[in-house]
Amino acid sequence: MKIGEAAKETGLSISNIRFYERKGLLCPRRKEESQYREYEPEDIRRLKEIMLLRKMGISVESIYLLYEGQTELLGLLERQEKELAEQMEMLQGSLELCRMLKEEGPLSELNVDEWLQYVHKEEESGKRFAAPEEFLEDLAEYSGFAVFRADPHVGRLFRRKYAAELLAAAAAGLLFLAAVSSILSGGGVLGRAAIGFWVLYLLGFGIDFFWFRKRRQKEKRRL
Repeated sequence: MKIGEAAKETGLSISNIRFYERKGLLCPRRKEESQYREYEPEDIRRLKEIMLLRKMGISVESIYLLYEGQTELLGLLERQEKELAEQMEMLQGSLELCRMLKEEGPLSELNVDEWLQYVHKEEESGKRFAAPEEFLEDLAEYSGFAVFRADPHVGRLFRRKYAAELLAAAAAGLLFLAAVSSILSGGGVLGRAAIGFWVLYLLGFGIDFFWFRKRRQKEKRRL
């Protein structure tokens, strides 16, 4: 059957099926005369298996490892069960807080310090609440600093609006050009040096941002 029929048979969208194919979760054969994908019963079975696993929140990457024989189903399910239990525990604390605050009137009249003390006390006793880890906000705040404090030029650039995105795009472009240059020159020293420089530069960026987030999380826990 064709992809439209496979979508109707499984309840998946055509784009989802193509996404799973790109991720290597299934590989339907192609007709020699037309090169159209032809979905066999085993492909439909595979798609339904993927749907079942995804309904448990198992990641596409983990499903790929399962089909590649790099992990066992039992171990995968046990890890997912533990993760889901932790999420439910976290949601339970947040749910209880939500229900209590419904009875307390408008936000402007809340004794916020008292409620935060309640949350901290409950967390110390083992209860879990949603973790306010705003990754994108941290990244935006981080990009407002001098990324490498000893580099005033980069620091000044990162304080400009959209500079983080533009510099990331520029770095990717330079890596691509350096790679092309290296290939065209037969792997010359200049090309390899350019690639090495940007790889190390981006690695340094990642490490610096990691430690920035660690510091921010410590600061948030002290609030």
